[in-house]
Amino acid sequence: MSNLSELRQHLYAIEQTRQITNAMYLLSTSRMKKAMQNIDFNLLYMKRLRSTVKDILSKTKHGEIHNRFIDEQNEGKVLFVVITSDKGLCGGYNSDIIRLAKEKMSEHKNSILFSIGSIGSDTFINQGITPDYTSYDILQHPSLYMANKIAENIIGLYIKHQVKQAYIIYTEYESSAVQTPVCRRILPLLRRDFLDLEYELIYTAQPLFEPSVDAVFENVVSSYVSGFLYDVFMQASASENSARMSAMQNATENADKMIAQLSAKINEARQIAITNEIIEIAAASDVSGAV
Repeated sequence: MSNLSELRQHLYAIEQTRQITNAMYLLSTSRMKKAMQNIDFNLLYMKRLRSTVKDILSKTKHGEIHNRFIDEQNEGKVLFVVITSDKGLCGGYNSDIIRLAKEKMSEHKNSILFSIGSIGSDTFINQGITPDYTSYDILQHPSLYMANKIAENIIGLYIKHQVKQAYIIYTEYESSAVQTPVCRRILPLLRRDFLDLEYELIYTAQPLFEPSVDAVFENVVSSYVSGFLYDVFMQASASENSARMSAMQNATENADKMIAQLSAKINEARQIAITNEIIEIAAASDVSGAV
């Protein structure tokens, strides 16, 4: 009976765990769908903004614009913005990002690390790498405000020549089954970054930029970097919740298998216990009859 009692306790514990994993699966599914909606909302804005940047950059072919945001600098460090989650239980989501970040950072002797997400920040610190900037809870509630704030920091360091290149490492959402860690350049902006776009407008006359093409481009860059970071936050949020959804679904399915196995063992143990009781009663009756 003690064995049966232990099996029942084990079954109860697994049933409680299954309730948690199933609830987390449903919550991650809901958050992923919301993040996907925000990605769709931001897609048209980013397409129009990138087309505007490409249109202005086309003027560099004729030497009409020489801007600090498109001219590669030799002075300064390389900045890496690494986006991880604030919570675990999402499979290899965080470890894949951190592995890629360390690989990219090892290619540069001098680098600046912006760590977004507590998992990444804690991991870097435990490995002897102290982030220069940390931020938490962004992926839980992605906002344009935080995107603007981080964009201002990056642009400020770039303008002061403390940073010559800025990259962002995050997980790009492709589908619910595929999330790929990638490294994208934030600054400087190069024409080859926009080859996937076609020109939105074909001019029949030379466009005029007021007060100047350089001033217009300066303002567009700020909006572009903020919009790009906001899009990345949405992609990372969708990827994190998709990874957690998959991990919790697998955990729930494993719990179902364990519950089925334990239930079978409990039924077997109960049948054995009942059979033993019947044998004991029969044996007792035989003994009393013989007496």
